[in-house]
Amino acid sequence: MKVSAILFSLLVACQILPAAAQTGDMTRPDVTGIMQAHHADQFSPQRLRVEYNAAVARLRILAGAGKPLAYTYDYVTDTSIALAGGNAQKSQTKTSYAYDKDGRSRTVSSSFGLERIVIADPTQHAVYLVCPERKEVLRLQGAALDEAAPVQPPVAPGATTDLGEKVIAGVKANGSRSEFTVPAGAQGNEKPLVHKVETWFSTDLATVVYLQLNMPEFGDIVSHVDNLKFGDVPASTFALPEGYAIRDIALHE
Repeated sequence: MKVSAILFSLLVACQILPAAAQTGDMTRPDVTGIMQAHHADQFSPQRLRVEYNAAVARLRILAGAGKPLAYTYDYVTDTSIALAGGNAQKSQTKTSYAYDKDGRSRTVSSSFGLERIVIADPTQHAVYLVCPERKEVLRLQGAALDEAAPVQPPVAPGATTDLGEKVIAGVKANGSRSEFTVPAGAQGNEKPLVHKVETWFSTDLATVVYLQLNMPEFGDIVSHVDNLKFGDVPASTFALPEGYAIRDIALHE
């Protein structure tokens, strides 16, 4: 697999692309509509299945280890791209997560005024995509959600350094740093491209609590967990909004 494909998959797995996409030319009149469509298209049936299986895997891992199951947090992503003349283009996005003791999850993200809410409910063997702008809920349920093997984010090539353990956002995390170089000409680049990836993973949350990507193609991207709160999450958090039409969707492989 080419390095560019690995990095693209890594960005998708870590939900970074919405932040990177918002660094487009905002002076173009059709950019907002294009970016809204891009944001909406990310939530395909396959993506919803991944969200559901991630919730199931998280429940299995944390329950088996006796970790807290109910908590909320925000995942904040800052992107900075260097421009000519010493200028820089910066943006920030936030995705909010909520989990309860029964394994249900709720993810809220927005891009260019378009909000998407994903509710994964293992107790009902279903996952829902809430689309507020058209008052509609898309539902994927049943055998379509079963996955033979969980989706794993790709491992970036290059030497990896163990950074040990430290506390981030109030939880212990283990860190690692990878650095690798794309040779000149490998992907149309005139000079070698040096990529650096630093991640900190917390077993208390079964997730990456800090991610730093330094890549000439995408700029500098930093994501981190913020506003982490442990404790019971109200059942209403995972309820579908009243008055919304529910439409079942199919998974097309």
